[in-house]
Amino acid sequence: MDLLADCVAVFFIAHFLWSYYWNCYRKGYTIDLWHFELAFNVFAIYIMLPFSRIDLNALVIGPGLWRHTAPFVNEAYFISALGYAGILAGGNLWRLRLGLGLRRGFDRVIEWPLQGALNVLRAPRLVFVHCAISLALLGTTLAIYFAHSGFGFNLRGLLLVMPALRPLAQFAAFYGIMAGSYALARYAIYRERSMLVPPLMIAVAFCFYAERSDIIGVFMLALIVTMVRMRRRLRLVYLAAGVVGILFVAMLLDALRRPNFSPVAVLQRFGFNVFFGNSFSDTRDFATVLSFWNGQLLLGKTYLAGLISFVPRVLSPFRDKWALGVVTATMVGFLPTQHPGLRIGVFGEAFLNFGLPGVLALSLFLGSVLKLMDLRVKQSLAQLPRSGMRVFAYFILGYLTGAAQNSSSASAFYTVMVFIGVSAAMIKFSRFLKLPLA
Repeated sequence: MDLLADCVAVFFIAHFLWSYYWNCYRKGYTIDLWHFELAFNVFAIYIMLPFSRIDLNALVIGPGLWRHTAPFVNEAYFISALGYAGILAGGNLWRLRLGLGLRRGFDRVIEWPLQGALNVLRAPRLVFVHCAISLALLGTTLAIYFAHSGFGFNLRGLLLVMPALRPLAQFAAFYGIMAGSYALARYAIYRERSMLVPPLMIAVAFCFYAERSDIIGVFMLALIVTMVRMRRRLRLVYLAAGVVGILFVAMLLDALRRPNFSPVAVLQRFGFNVFFGNSFSDTRDFATVLSFWNGQLLLGKTYLAGLISFVPRVLSPFRDKWALGVVTATMVGFLPTQHPGLRIGVFGEAFLNFGLPGVLALSLFLGSVLKLMDLRVKQSLAQLPRSGMRVFAYFILGYLTGAAQNSSSASAFYTVMVFIGVSAAMIKFSRFLKLPLA
């Protein structure tokens, strides 16, 4: 079984390198959105496979739990590998021409959120208003955190024992990511220096959240578009150095929420933390969950719990039982008040709910949306400056699909709707008062 898994890994790594060279590098890009996302999945699924098997994992999760987990590593890997293959297949769906009008229909579906994003991106004063709202929400959340636990860098720990605060914290976090990203997007195109201040303030607030993904999320939109826009002017060595730098910052932020924080210790344990820590432990954690799973499909319960994520868990017995973090933690024997849940990868939740058909359906959907975003971003960049901020607007599709790949991100869907709704209301109000937003 190990040999088969290794052969599959070698095949897909080789396919990625071939695709990157012919479909990205040879076409004038050092990196594009499609291969950026594929590279992350290749690393998390295929590069991490041998490290997910090594007994050094016992130092992280304990010898007993590792003995229980090890026999299921290959099963978890093959499920994720199927999902990756589905992403590739989904990306190729746009090549099909069935004459059913699917492309035109999809364009109409995405037009409303796309136009909503454009309305914000084209109005600098509206971006500032959203940044102010996000900072107010983050400030309120952190004020509650500091009042309850004192000054610290681990809001996530408080959310385990105070789940009533979670809806506000999640809403504030994603609102901040969108507002900060859009401010940086305007700086990337128009070099408006005033747009640098709000994202930095939002990033500082996220340091207290103990969620590295939130901080990275603020800068990721502008970073990806800038890298694609640079085409071959971005050298591979600089790209590789940037990836290593981001990994180091991620490890640093992870250590920041622990007692006895030491930057020197982070540097010394950098390699171990990358390959055996909890940042890219998707296959290992998924294997742990599978080793305790009784084989009964959840049939969408965690997704339904995510859809009602705006309801505090203390007010919803259903959500208190079926939230993804609660399910994975209790399945393994951890207390949900002490453990936020296990990292089971992009396709773990789909498998637990609907089996392999769920994995295939999700991966086809994600692949088709990702490829569409990649195509539209390149088209918009080719039309600059006429296309203006349109290149950034397409990323709102990524925000919306994030709720599909992980029910814990379902609050992102509601946040996007509120964000667009507030924007529309402020635009109408400003027109009524004849106040310019641009």
